[in-house]
Amino acid sequence: MPEATTPLAGERPPRPPFDAEKFFGEELLIKPKVTKSTAELLKDKELIALYFSASWCPPCRQFSPWLKQFYETHAKSAKLEIIYVSSDKTIPSFEDYYKTMPWLAVPGEKGSAAIKQRLANTFGIMGIPALMIMDAKTGQFISGSGREDVSNANNDTAKGKAVIEQWKSAERKPLSEAAGAVGGSGGLLMSILMYFARNPMFLFGLLYLYKWGKKQIMGEGQEL
Repeated sequence: MPEATTPLAGERPPRPPFDAEKFFGEELLIKPKVTKSTAELLKDKELIALYFSASWCPPCRQFSPWLKQFYETHAKSAKLEIIYVSSDKTIPSFEDYYKTMPWLAVPGEKGSAAIKQRLANTFGIMGIPALMIMDAKTGQFISGSGREDVSNANNDTAKGKAVIEQWKSAERKPLSEAAGAVGGSGGLLMSILMYFARNPMFLFGLLYLYKWGKKQIMGEGQEL
């Protein structure tokens, strides 16, 4: 039996292999209601793009066709896989949106919420759509600007290839640094808008309070 080697002084210990099943769950969807082993699906990939999106998000619906074109043009040759991480609240809304996509997805069934939340926390997602790029072999973080990169390629094949090469040659960073990357657009304002989009009744409540308060002020003014 070969002896275990001890790193020399100044050398980094060998990086443990990336456990995709532990990170994404044991199975991923290849289409609604159909799953396969995560390890099998990702074993030959070099790049993974996590797509944080939702059916209720207008910017997501605008970006998804661009991403689909990019994926269909470059995924096979680049050994790229996209994994959809949905923010939809119901299984039907998730499946209706996901059936338009050609890539993988974190299942929407019970128990997947914890995985999605952990992924969102890991990458510091504050707004959607967001496309986070990572190394499929090591699990290291590459870029938080995937959405901007794909949009700037503008469905141009040569520019798309340049984006792929940029991702492949980029410096790898530990996932602990991913949360500091830009994971979406618009910052605080976009986060607020996304909250209202998910919770419209809260917005109606604010409008009601505004009208009620205005009426009270107007009433007091008339009494004076």
